[in-house]
Amino acid sequence: MDKYDRMLLSALLENGRASFAELARKVNLSAPAVAERVAKLEACGVITGYQAKVDLEKVGLPIQCVIELRLASHGNQQTYEALTQIPQLTECHRVTGDPCVIMQAAVGSMPELEELINRIAQFGFSKTSIILSSAVQRRLPLGHLEHNGKKA
Repeated sequence: MDKYDRMLLSALLENGRASFAELARKVNLSAPAVAERVAKLEACGVITGYQAKVDLEKVGLPIQCVIELRLASHGNQQTYEALTQIPQLTECHRVTGDPCVIMQAAVGSMPELEELINRIAQFGFSKTSIILSSAVQRRLPLGHLEHNGKKA
């Protein structure tokens, strides 16, 4: 992974449908060089897939939130499996620290949020924060000169 690979990854996070020609202009390489690099990044598993960005508000989910959960029963696999069955949860991460789990959710209304919070409460103590705006969304930390101990 060199600076060009990281620049390509960053550009693909911005627009996963960008053509090789567009990517080439962004990173100052030829389109064939970009195609080769992207193919290598896919082959070695750095790029695991491509997905669409969805404006949740425009699909009827205007309320997004972060939910911290301190489990009543730590490490219970059944709890994690039950959380995967809650459709309003868009992300769920097992973490270190005070909460055991940090989740993101999207709902259509405040009553739906209340229902979600009540559903999650059966697993332990939860704390919910409504997302007002997002200053940073999916990006690579390209500001660092070193990556994995190697100079870029």
